[in-house]
Amino acid sequence: MKRLTLLLTLLWTFFLVAEVAATCTAEAADHPIHAASEDDYPPYCIVNERGEADGFSVELLRAVLKVMGHEVDFHIGPWDQVKKMLATGEVQVLPLVGRTPEREPLYDFTFPYLTMHGTIVVRENETAIRTLDDLAGKEVAVLRGDNAEEFLRRIELPATIVTTKTFEEALRELADGRHDAVVIQRLVALQLIKKAGLTNLRMIEEPLNDFEQSFCFAVREGDKRLLEVLNEGLSLVIADGTYRRLHTKWFGPIEAGQQRRARIVVGGDHDMPPYEFLDENGEPTGYNVELTRAIARQLGLEVSFRLGSWERTRAALKNSTIDLIHSMFYSPEREEEFEFSPAHAAVNYAVVVRAGTPMPSNLSELKGKTILVMEGDIMHDAARELGYGARLLTAPTQEEALRRLAAGEGDCALTAKIPALYWIGKHGWNNLRVSDHAVRSPEMAYAAPKNQYQLVALFSEGLANLKATGEYRAIYAKWMGAYEPAEADFHEVLKRFLWILLPMVLVLAAALLWSYTLRQTVRRRTHDLRREIAERRQREEEIRAKNLELDEKNAELERFTYTVSHDLKSPLVTLKTFLGFLENDLQAGDADQVKKDLGYMHGAADKMHGLLSDLLELSRVGRVDEGSESLAFIELAEAARDLVQGAIDRERARVRILPSALMLRGNRARLVEIWQNLIDNAVKYRHLEREPEIEIGAETTAEGPVFFVADNGRGIDPRYQEKIFGLFNQLDPSAPGSGLGLALVKRIVELYKGRIWVESDGAAGSRFRFTLPETFKGRGEERK
Repeated sequence: MKRLTLLLTLLWTFFLVAEVAATCTAEAADHPIHAASEDDYPPYCIVNERGEADGFSVELLRAVLKVMGHEVDFHIGPWDQVKKMLATGEVQVLPLVGRTPEREPLYDFTFPYLTMHGTIVVRENETAIRTLDDLAGKEVAVLRGDNAEEFLRRIELPATIVTTKTFEEALRELADGRHDAVVIQRLVALQLIKKAGLTNLRMIEEPLNDFEQSFCFAVREGDKRLLEVLNEGLSLVIADGTYRRLHTKWFGPIEAGQQRRARIVVGGDHDMPPYEFLDENGEPTGYNVELTRAIARQLGLEVSFRLGSWERTRAALKNSTIDLIHSMFYSPEREEEFEFSPAHAAVNYAVVVRAGTPMPSNLSELKGKTILVMEGDIMHDAARELGYGARLLTAPTQEEALRRLAAGEGDCALTAKIPALYWIGKHGWNNLRVSDHAVRSPEMAYAAPKNQYQLVALFSEGLANLKATGEYRAIYAKWMGAYEPAEADFHEVLKRFLWILLPMVLVLAAALLWSYTLRQTVRRRTHDLRREIAERRQREEEIRAKNLELDEKNAELERFTYTVSHDLKSPLVTLKTFLGFLENDLQAGDADQVKKDLGYMHGAADKMHGLLSDLLELSRVGRVDEGSESLAFIELAEAARDLVQGAIDRERARVRILPSALMLRGNRARLVEIWQNLIDNAVKYRHLEREPEIEIGAETTAEGPVFFVADNGRGIDPRYQEKIFGLFNQLDPSAPGSGLGLALVKRIVELYKGRIWVESDGAAGSRFRFTLPETFKGRGEERK
């Protein structure tokens, strides 16, 4: 019966997950996120043999965006180039940026996904340099613009700092005797020295603890939406194990250098059957012991086991008297101290109580109870996190915890379910009951001291081999099969189903009778309350409408304030950034780059000027008496076309104005702005595969003239055909302009008591249509 219920629950969960996944996919961006990766910063960012971006940070960014429903493409280049690409908006995110005070004004950062330390690389025969202080008066090479350069300049190191385009170049020059040292991230140094075959270089033994690098994803300053996506995605890939898998893949083999030890000392718990325990001869045995021996055979290793109390075993791993623990439960807190392999088992923990005591259904129901736990166990940690620390009684083993509970001490115990059943059966503790359901199911994995990536990588490799050959399943079945619940036959399932169904039928019949009685009472009261409810609903609708109107105004004001401040801040940041670039380029004497930097600065200044001009123009509509005059429609359309003739010629657009004798009365400048913005919009959003064609004219309807500007451009999705007339709403944020053009058109049209709308199927062009009733007052003969 339990399996039937579980199956139904799983099916329901599957459909819910599928629906959520479909919704997330539908809402994901239509276009990929653009990223840029360094070409030579192993193992974080590299170029593989296919010429593609690769490395730990690149794979991690792909995984983060994939889990959030986005694709990503990568540009590749040296660090100087990729950081400029983010500053100028050519890309949206960089996968590997160290968070430093110097970079805070330029970028927004995710939370750090990796923290590493730097090192000093010297020639093999150099013995005088062992610390940062020893670099005083020396010549030190670093990557231009890297964390290392910023760090050395921040601490004002009294040395000559030489910058290079890549770290490999710096290391080669050091090997050739051109510098005294290179300051670099440790793993990058290991990879590059090996790749370049620089046998006369070595790293100093102690890491530079002051040079701590917190690696993050970086976006342009102010791109809060993408930043939220990246932070959420990072949390998900860390939680689902993807991060650990990538970490093991890229960092595991590096420091090991493919060297394997002759003998590995593996520790574990001496009293947790059937997972691991000492048999009647005092020899280690159990599921974990046999699994470890099988992995060792796969890898050609010799292993010895040292099983003891859990606290002593954990302490032995910390002080490196053993190499590995084969049965540590994973938790984010423990990952701060240890390196973990992928899980090889999930262990169900249960609540154990004495007979006659109500069984808690979850951990929250243990509040106020005295709880027995094994010292240092994962449930010891969990109980303290829930605030039960003052009510805990600790025991050296789970067996001892159960023994004390059976003897009347405490209210309950938290132990692994299978070992609890084993000890209860062995000792005949018939007064103890184990909960049917698990309250926690932590994952059991191999654990090594922090930074022992190679050892974890070896055992992860062996575990994967066992699973591929089927030997893992055989070991699991041997030790755990006896504890798997037996399948119930059809008659047993039917019997249990009827025992549940019959009471439900009786309850349903009673509920129907009670419902009929209540329905009669409710019917009488409903008549009296209906009028009161209707009146109250009307009042609520009025209040809701007023609140909605106020909320919309507040939201529009907030959006307006945020967008204006952001759009002004962005070019200011660009100006500030390229002033720094310009100073460097002037010092380097790079005239071409100076010209490019000045171009970016002029562009930023033009963007601010354009935005402020558009805002000023928008604020004047309807607030300044601008006068009016009689004007021909043809004259207005031609004047508007002439104002955007440069864009028309550049895009090779064809503009056709249909003949019309219509005359209007209004302000010439304002009316020209309508057609000018609509023509400019049609040229700007042209279809990439055909030359723009724009048609301008007017139609006669029963309600009066309807003007139109039609194009063969990209079209506008029906979902956005109302939103495009709002302030700062742009379908393509990368397109030039401030997002105020259509909002200005709408404001002018409404000034003349008209309305504007757009017709498009989302693919084959757009037709903007609008009316201007106020321009025809007193001109009935012209409407004819």
